[in-house]
Amino acid sequence: MTGGEGYAQRHLQQSDYYDQNRTVEGQWHGRGAQLLGLKGEVTSEDFEAVRQGLDPQTGEFLRQRHGADRFASNGEEQSKARSLYDMTFSAPKSVSVMAIVGGDERLVAAHGTAVREALEEAEKYSATRVRLAGLNENRPTGNWIVASYTYDTSRQLDPQLHTHAVAANLTYDGNEGRWKALQASGLYERRSYLTEVYRNALAREVRVLGYEVENRHDVRGRDKGFEIAGFSQDLVDKYSQRSAQRDAAIQEFTNSRGRAPTDNEVAVLVRETRPDKLQEISTERVRDLQQDRLTPDERQTLCEVLNEAQTKSYSPQINHGMHEASLAYSQEHIFERLSVAQEHEVLTEALRHGRGNVDLSDLQGALSVERAKGTLISPLGMKLRHTRASNASVT
Repeated sequence: MTGGEGYAQRHLQQSDYYDQNRTVEGQWHGRGAQLLGLKGEVTSEDFEAVRQGLDPQTGEFLRQRHGADRFASNGEEQSKARSLYDMTFSAPKSVSVMAIVGGDERLVAAHGTAVREALEEAEKYSATRVRLAGLNENRPTGNWIVASYTYDTSRQLDPQLHTHAVAANLTYDGNEGRWKALQASGLYERRSYLTEVYRNALAREVRVLGYEVENRHDVRGRDKGFEIAGFSQDLVDKYSQRSAQRDAAIQEFTNSRGRAPTDNEVAVLVRETRPDKLQEISTERVRDLQQDRLTPDERQTLCEVLNEAQTKSYSPQINHGMHEASLAYSQEHIFERLSVAQEHEVLTEALRHGRGNVDLSDLQGALSVERAKGTLISPLGMKLRHTRASNASVT
């Protein structure tokens, strides 16, 4: 996003409705934040400093290029470069309903754990642009500055556990010994992968709490994440008003244009259908309205699912042998359609296959083992020879 002055105070510190007695506390993440001495709770002053590319302690510019600000000859601001990147992690609807309406706050902590794991993985792909000595390429830096804010309700007042993780346009380049702009192309490229890192971690944590989970698919068989077992689709849909609005906007676009919208066009449609004005309402009233929407049978379902989870002595162990089966499935699935694929694409499909039952480090380690055995050839990138298609590779 460009600009963003006052973004923390006007948006991030408020829920998706306005309650004057309730604000949202942000938390710092990332090695870049540690380098600047930022930890724990986010203050508006520190957030605004890093948004502007300033050292929160000294107020000095961290980047040599202050290109976030460009002015016309008359002194008026002409344009702004990127100042923030906003990533959103949303829990499955059944997790949100059980946490907020069902009252199982353990699921809020589970969501937090999954977000932290996804952010730690995402940070590995932080990079900066290198233009010294005639170069024009990306250099991995492995650090960023992120402030995360977690909410439990949508603007339609549906229960919706979600986290905005907002990264400053800053990363420290250890090779050059200075702060530079964050190159986020590697993060964009891995959006599906990082989504599955989050979902895999959350499914694992939900199972640890005693719940069963089940994967869901749309009518065309495409993966739609997971839900807590025992939740009907009708109950999920009841508290998914934003999803219904998004789907209606997508359908209207498709009907008028004769084609489905691209990912970027979907993002625009989502923004355009989002209410501009926050409702002014107390949190207690929001909770009452959410409870009132349940039928007696649905309320009974929530109680039964919660009681079963709380009384179950359940400590699932990650199946360290399953990563091989998940990787094998992933390669089989991907190379039916492609001859060359990225490593993160293989890991994405493997995480979907073993959701909640595989460990990411095991999957990554298995790929390293294949490389060591000679199955993988990596002169510049990584290439994986598939057993059934000799021309298939992972880069």
